[in-house]
Amino acid sequence: MAHIQRIKRQDGFVYRSIIKRKGFKTITKIFKSKKLAIEFAKHIEGNRESLLAFNKPQQSQLLFSELVQEYLLNGYRGTRPKDQSYRLDFWMNNLGSKQVEEITRMEILNLLSTLSPRLSNATVNRYKAAISVIFTYACRYFNLIDNPALHIPSLPENNERTRFLSEAERTSLFKACRASHWDKLYLIVLLAITTGARKGELTKLRWNDINFDRRTAYVATTKNGQPKVLPLTDSVIKELELFDTKDRSLIFASKVKEDVAYCFTKPWKKALEDADIKDFRFHDLRHCCASYLAQSGASLLEIADVLGHKQISVTKRYAHLCIDHKSSLINRVMGDI
Repeated sequence: MAHIQRIKRQDGFVYRSIIKRKGFKTITKIFKSKKLAIEFAKHIEGNRESLLAFNKPQQSQLLFSELVQEYLLNGYRGTRPKDQSYRLDFWMNNLGSKQVEEITRMEILNLLSTLSPRLSNATVNRYKAAISVIFTYACRYFNLIDNPALHIPSLPENNERTRFLSEAERTSLFKACRASHWDKLYLIVLLAITTGARKGELTKLRWNDINFDRRTAYVATTKNGQPKVLPLTDSVIKELELFDTKDRSLIFASKVKEDVAYCFTKPWKKALEDADIKDFRFHDLRHCCASYLAQSGASLLEIADVLGHKQISVTKRYAHLCIDHKSSLINRVMGDI
């Protein structure tokens, strides 16, 4: 905010233009007339480039490591703190001791290039996003002028994988899961296929989240940060009833720690091997749900609702599987034309 100060001197009056902006040193300049002082103040305040050129912002001594800790304590609003902390550890190890204002776009770009070449473009983009949100936080609360990560283009991503099980593959997988040494493998696979829920959503389910009368499961926190209710099929309900402990414990609890989810990576891989199923991940069970719905005539909006997609563009990967539904629609509406 600017104000004009009138100063008396031996040879008459002069006018000092004083401009104060948060995060900047005070700018002052003296003029012979009040009109010139006002014009100067208006020019500086109305043009950010002029403000920066006339006087650089005060240098902050804030270290990147301090900024990250501040963000994680007070700024993070996501639902995956472990994932975010893991990516930020990479930046902390490389930039932690540097002052925030000293970190440049090229420095960030060079560090991104040191990530493992085995990482997908999508994963590299998540690393860039992690540091970008830190700088955005600094711009908002610590008067940082610019976010250098915003000037780095994201890598192209291709996430439109729609691998799903054929009927024969599904039958073989169910048989292998039934034979697994982990007695709940069949249950979690059946849940994943019939609800389209993510692995993390399923492993966090507790017995008090299940409403056996209404045949639903309540998911408190999803990837999108919003709760949702999963309708359960009769076959899922029957399988759940075999294990129901009627308490608040995790349904898929670890055998060592009750409040930690069981790590079923080994039994899952063994089941895939026994069923002779190639190129298939647990997350692809979610694609199975969407693909089966599409092939049975569900609309993209209905599939998006089941999967919890916020943007229909994500669901469009299943559009080619809706051809029978679209053909039926066209013939019903346009058949008499």
